[in-house]
Amino acid sequence: MLKINVFISILAFLFSSIADAGNSSIYDSPKIDRNGIQVYTFQTKNSDIATFKAVTRINASIDSILAIMFDNEACEEWVHTCNKSILLESINFNERYHYQILDVPFPFRNRDFIFHSIMTQDPKTKIVTITMSARPDYCHKNKLKLCQSYKATEMIRVSKSLGQYTLQAVAGGTKITWIQHTDPEGNLPAWLVNQFLVDVPYFTFKKLSEKVKEKKYRSAKLVYDKNGVAIALHATQHVHVTADKDFMNTYQNYSYQETEIFLDYQ
Repeated sequence: MLKINVFISILAFLFSSIADAGNSSIYDSPKIDRNGIQVYTFQTKNSDIATFKAVTRINASIDSILAIMFDNEACEEWVHTCNKSILLESINFNERYHYQILDVPFPFRNRDFIFHSIMTQDPKTKIVTITMSARPDYCHKNKLKLCQSYKATEMIRVSKSLGQYTLQAVAGGTKITWIQHTDPEGNLPAWLVNQFLVDVPYFTFKKLSEKVKEKKYRSAKLVYDKNGVAIALHATQHVHVTADKDFMNTYQNYSYQETEIFLDYQ
């Protein structure tokens, strides 16, 4: 019970940071404003580590951008400092757990995370929101095979991290807003973390805008059920995505040409 209360308290704190980040009045001028990318930072309540908010527009559809975000094997190619990303479990297409390692410069130790991500889409505006929260204890009582490898770590496992991506279709592409607060813990000084904080969203968005030009992502299309809920993502080449099991039971009724779906559920 104590662990549950602590976890709820951490989430409440982190979600309050996300809520504050939506308040434009707290921002001064952006710390970075170039190549169509704006990055802002603000001080987070009860934490020495700042929160960032990054905004950009990319000439690609929401579907294409999601195809990259769901492709764990591509993490190193677009997420700044990503060393590895592995899908642990898919609850369904919109909810999953994944493991991630971020490189940290010597002499500090790398950080690793277990993230719980949930995707929602407004049925009217079609705006997509992906929220990711750290779940450091997820594998401790989980019998999944992959979890056995990631229960323990020689790195520093991050316990306080919450991020939110918002994807909105606009003329000529997609507007992406990314808000993130992560406490890297350990002996990394807060002033050093804050100094280089803006590099993460800037270089991530810069590489994302290039990565999305690849054909296998440009052709990606979301598939919806009769209620307008996304249940799969189709691509004409190898893209590792999650898919809803109920959808796969009726997949033979669909007739998409040159389409492959790669299932990552356990």
